[in-house]
Amino acid sequence: MNSGRMDLNGYWRLRWADGERGGRKFHAEPTTDDAKWLDAIVPGEVHLDLIRAGLLREPTLGTNCLEARWVEECFWSYRRTFTPPAEALTGQAWLLFEGLDYAARIFLNGEEIGRHANYFYPCRINVTGKMNTGENVLVVELESGLFHAAEKSVAGYHGTQVENAFLTKRLWLRKPQCSFGWDWAPRLLNVGIHKPVSLEWASVVRADQLVVLSDLNEDLTRGHWRVRYGVEGLDQEHRPGRLHVMIEETGQTFSRDIEVPPGLGILEMEGDIDHPKLWWPVGQGEQSLYTFRVWIEIDGEKFGEQKRRTGFRKVRINQDPHPQGGRYFIFEINHRPIFIKGACLVPADIIYARLDRARYETLVDRALEANFNFLRVWGGGLYESDDFYELCDERGILVWQEFIFACGGYPATDDTFMQNITNETTYQIRRLASHPSLVVWCGNNEIHWENYERREGVIYPDHSLYHFVLPRLLSREDPCRYYQPSSPYSPEPGVNPNADPMGDQHPWSIGFGDIDFRKYRDMTCRFPDEGGMLGPNSLPALHACLPKGQKFMNSFAWQIHDNSVEFGFNHSAPDRIIREWTNLNPRELSLEDFIYYGGLIHGEALSEYIDNFRRRKFDSAAAVFWMYNDCWPTTRSWTIVDYLQNRTPAFYPVRRSCAPVKPVVVREGNWVRVLGVNDTPEAVAGNLRYGLFTLSGEYILDRSSDVILPANVSVELARFDAAEWDRAGIDRIIAFAMLSDEKGLLARHRLVLPRFCELKWAPAKPTVRRDGEQVFFNSSTFAWGLCLDLEGVRALPDNFFDLWPGMDYALPWPSEHPLPEIIRIGNLCD
Repeated sequence: MNSGRMDLNGYWRLRWADGERGGRKFHAEPTTDDAKWLDAIVPGEVHLDLIRAGLLREPTLGTNCLEARWVEECFWSYRRTFTPPAEALTGQAWLLFEGLDYAARIFLNGEEIGRHANYFYPCRINVTGKMNTGENVLVVELESGLFHAAEKSVAGYHGTQVENAFLTKRLWLRKPQCSFGWDWAPRLLNVGIHKPVSLEWASVVRADQLVVLSDLNEDLTRGHWRVRYGVEGLDQEHRPGRLHVMIEETGQTFSRDIEVPPGLGILEMEGDIDHPKLWWPVGQGEQSLYTFRVWIEIDGEKFGEQKRRTGFRKVRINQDPHPQGGRYFIFEINHRPIFIKGACLVPADIIYARLDRARYETLVDRALEANFNFLRVWGGGLYESDDFYELCDERGILVWQEFIFACGGYPATDDTFMQNITNETTYQIRRLASHPSLVVWCGNNEIHWENYERREGVIYPDHSLYHFVLPRLLSREDPCRYYQPSSPYSPEPGVNPNADPMGDQHPWSIGFGDIDFRKYRDMTCRFPDEGGMLGPNSLPALHACLPKGQKFMNSFAWQIHDNSVEFGFNHSAPDRIIREWTNLNPRELSLEDFIYYGGLIHGEALSEYIDNFRRRKFDSAAAVFWMYNDCWPTTRSWTIVDYLQNRTPAFYPVRRSCAPVKPVVVREGNWVRVLGVNDTPEAVAGNLRYGLFTLSGEYILDRSSDVILPANVSVELARFDAAEWDRAGIDRIIAFAMLSDEKGLLARHRLVLPRFCELKWAPAKPTVRRDGEQVFFNSSTFAWGLCLDLEGVRALPDNFFDLWPGMDYALPWPSEHPLPEIIRIGNLCD
């Protein structure tokens, strides 16, 4: 056998040392006192092993994250034995650690054979001639990074987590930056062997990373592919051979003569496919994928066979001049402009080794359920996993991936640091470049904006990393994909990176100090991709935060799980959002009522954000909010999917606002306009009903017309004089619009001008009746935010929805299920 692989995953042993106790210097000795070692699982993480051993409680619950902090302050050694097969001793051999967190020293039979300090790329160590013919002892010593960076200086490096940075030195450590603590995340520094371990051997060549790049010609009739195959020649001279590429879906095979030189290099081959099936984002067409099988043939033997899937799509980020000033920022896929709907993805656990395919599948499916077509992978977390990208490829979710730099200045003048970055980013680009769902690389999160705000015109030390190093690397490794240095970013020199007329924006003027989300209605951002409002998690997630005796607002456990905006912007306490919009006293509410009213307002805020930008399509070309998911249970967060993967109360309002077709009512000057938004590639014919109704149930303006909504546009469908609203009183009148076709209601929208606490409410007594496989809700007066469920576990046809006076609201409901129970209504009646 010319090559092989031995799995070293599974059962290992684990031992601690704190610098005083634990006998660290003896951990790597070939002989040891086994009684001092714990059981461990690889791949895994130390916290998980300690939980299994009964030495830690689950850190996401209650205040347990504080009890776990000692783990990151210790050294941890993993130990196991293995016996290599005879063929591993005859050629060249390597130990491959696909993921080490963080600072590692690796020992084989008592000898140190390597070091590594980067979470984001593998550690490969040549062990040729270093293994025994029988049993070998392998020890991996790790620590969280605190010791590794202890003597590093962060003076002059700014960051939004300033106090933490002086302690943890996160800017020096190449691991998920949010693990050091963020407004929505606790500090929990992972440590462990978090990906598989193996022994590999080969005698002729070793296969490394395989990349398949794809593109289309301008008329979309020919797909061009380019294979880049990393291969290490193990001889001292060039070896002639052939490189083979087979495309499984077409049955085509391509081959060419090659020479494999000594050392690690890249073999390339290019070709075309006539009339390929195109890859489209969800809602626009099929997600057609092609499987490339690649191998090398030398002297009649096959080496290093690997597979990669890709798809053929043409991507352009249209930044042409806008006729009203600035530039567009429109995603064009296969020459079709796509309005982007989605949110920002953060790591879905505080212990990253727990992120398996099932978790990602649920997250991607929830995004589709919310009518998303896009996720922005934020730059303080992870280069997302193969599982995540495969799912996005298959389901049509577009992805914006940031390099892992966020909210700080990084030590790019340090040569060792920069070599580490080069290794990391090269590996990650090659790992992800084949995926058609990946449409944007971005250099960092908010660093360019922070630098501009701090001292306009000053060039910071890491400027070259984002503006020169990364783009040059991408021009070699992934030249067809769009890159921008930072988010937000304006493409013209000297312009504020967060300026509305060009580039992308993080519209945070609303959401921290100012919580009047009606101001979203006036925003004209070209591509808003981070902005939002705080709201509660689901009821089960809130209970996970609060142990017995602390199930009340502002308990100690509550504060641990609350968003740190509460402490950094004291004026944004959890009381305020509910109090200012409802006049209710949150401290007099039950937990259930806190979730209900906080979630109701959260949903209203995110709906205003989404509806405003959608109705401006394509002057604004996105509605992407902060943020999609959580890494642990919270009492308040920005999300619509919580750590338990439950739907938060804001989930359903967001889903309605992201519906493929919907009307939006706006007031502009003396007019009330009804716009129709259609994100589908087909025209939609239907009936539009619109006008004004009172909270008590009277329709003072009620009009209808047949309309045709063209494909992929936002257009005005109707308008009426705002004076009719003013005369009737804006504090008791709501403007409405609903769009229906022959099958029933497509979507609807209503516009409220005052704060909800300023309305003259009427009581609501809704009814529910069944007819076959549907249930019908009705109320003679306006009913705000009917809630059927606070758990968020079940997928409901709708939740947190309104009833308009006298109109049935129908939901599909299996006849074998009991009638839904209305557990809360928002009407603010005395």
